[in-house]
Amino acid sequence: MSAGQGAAARTVNAPEQVKDLSDVPSFPAIYAAALDPRSRLGGKRGKGGKGGGVETLPSIAYRVRKVRIDAERARDFDHLMGGPATDLVHPGVLHVLAFPVSLALMARRDFPFPLLGLVHLRNQVLQHRPVKVGDLVDVECRVRDLRPHRKGRTFEAVSTILGEAGEIIATDVSTYLVKGGKPSAAEPSGTAPSSAASAGAVPSSVASSAESAGATGANASTSVGGRSRRDFEPPQPTGRWVLGADTGRRYGAVSGDVNPIHLSAVTAKAFGFPSAIAHGMYTASRAFTEARVDLSKPLRWDVTFDAPVTLPGSVLVAFENDPSVGTARCVGWKPARGEKGPRRCFEVEVTTLGR
Repeated sequence: MSAGQGAAARTVNAPEQVKDLSDVPSFPAIYAAALDPRSRLGGKRGKGGKGGGVETLPSIAYRVRKVRIDAERARDFDHLMGGPATDLVHPGVLHVLAFPVSLALMARRDFPFPLLGLVHLRNQVLQHRPVKVGDLVDVECRVRDLRPHRKGRTFEAVSTILGEAGEIIATDVSTYLVKGGKPSAAEPSGTAPSSAASAGAVPSSVASSAESAGATGANASTSVGGRSRRDFEPPQPTGRWVLGADTGRRYGAVSGDVNPIHLSAVTAKAFGFPSAIAHGMYTASRAFTEARVDLSKPLRWDVTFDAPVTLPGSVLVAFENDPSVGTARCVGWKPARGEKGPRRCFEVEVTTLGR
């Protein structure tokens, strides 16, 4: 083993530290930290000093104890997604609950990549039991599995929701792309999955705040998610979503995620986007609601993002249920326009477990 390999191995096996936060971080504070010029140096700092060395993910987890599932937020989330308010919590609420903790971890000065540049490729949730409005939960967030990708690098942000007895209720794994750079095949993967994070994590196959719905390269023949646009054959649509210019603001009001790229054309253009785009987890959560999933049972929720949904705008959707295996699928896409063929924006699959 070379000296460099030994250093990488020591990095991978570094013991994880757990930092307890007094409360869930606020989004304004997170974005202020992300815009701090000192944070943006993170991607240029390596073990070898300024401008060199191997980039590694921090071996630290953030934890917030006794977070209550707020009844008003759960109700407003259900209504925004077009469903009735219930005592059982939509898994999108669990994602929203953990998301600022995860972002705060990625906004650290020692995080190797700029937060406002990440692309959300996939999201996978495994929920072991129902969660009720008013429940108290602990939230743990960590990052792991840094690896090469043809467009840069990917890593996972893992959020674990635990009950009052310490049992794992749900694991939320978000896969992000860091665009650009020349990754090394020997790059260390950062924090190894802990027992709490990996027990029930769905195996992996914020554009900005971390959630642009997928790729931002509109002219690429292959999406950032790795699937060819030319191969997409849209199914027969079962519906059309018409999304107003205020869609991002409405989701932001409920979720707290007020990333400027989602709020208006003016704020989105300041960050290089031609128009505002919908939050990826808004489209994923709305598809989950419209699939009419039984929230009383354990479930797995898999989402892949391929292209942004621009605002205002519309997207065609097609739902397909397979009761024999307990799955519900939804694909959303932009219809063909002129010489441009149809473009898939997202795909959602929900599987009911333990039927």
